Amino acid sequence: MSDAPQQGLMATFASTLAVLLIALLALFQATAGGAAFTTETLRRSAVAAAPVTLPDYAIVDAQGRTYAMRQLLAADGKVWIVDFVYTRCNTLCLSLGTVFQQLQAQIVARGLQDRVGLLSISFDPLRDEAPALAEYARRMGMLPGVWQMVSLRREADRRRLLDDFGIMVLPAPLGEFEHNAALHVVTPRGQLVHILGLGESAEALALASALAPAAVRGMP
Repeated sequence: MSDAPQQGLMATFASTLAVLLIALLALFQATAGGAAFTTETLRRSAVAAAPVTLPDYAIVDAQGRTYAMRQLLAADGKVWIVDFVYTRCNTLCLSLGTVFQQLQAQIVARGLQDRVGLLSISFDPLRDEAPALAEYARRMGMLPGVWQMVSLRREADRRRLLDDFGIMVLPAPLGEFEHNAALHVVTPRGQLVHILGLGESAEALALASALAPAAVRGMP
C-alpha cells in the first residue's frame, strides 16, 4: 500500500480532530467552564453568583392603584417569589398558577405570610389592565396578603423588565405568546438572587424563607 492514501487518511483524521477540539473549547467557554449546559442554566448560575439589582418600574395592581415596583417589594420586608404570566394564557401560565396555588397553601400552612410573598407580573400591559388582573386573581384564588398580581404601567418598560429576569416572550397566533417560565427569588431591596425551575418550588420557598430574616433587617 502506498504512502499517499495513508497520508490522506491521517490528514482527514487530523482536520476532524481539530474541528472537534474547537467545538469542545467553544462549548466549555459557552457553559462557564462546564458549569452550565444551557443558556437558562448559565443565567441561573450567574444570578446565584452575582445578584442582579432590578431597576424600578411603574406598576398597576388589580385595584387600579399605580406605584413603583420597589415600593411594593419593600413594603412589608418580605422576600418574594416572582413569576411572569399573561391573564389570557391557557397553557404554561396555568402550570405556573398551579405552582403558585400550592406555594400559597404552603406559605399559609407554615405561617410564612409575613416573611414570604408571591408576585405574578403580567408581561402584556396593553391587555392586562386592572379588571383583567382582578379577574385572574379571582380565578386563581389569590389571598391578598400572600399573592399579588400586577402589570406594567408603561409598555416601554416591558422589554427591559423581561431582560432583567431572563424571560423570553415570542408572539404566537391568535394574540397569544410563547414564553419560558421560572421561579425568581427577589429580596425587598429589589435584588434578584435566585432563579429556579417550576419543579423546584420547594427549593424556592426554602430559599425565600431562609433569606427573609436577614431581609427584614434591611440586608439584601
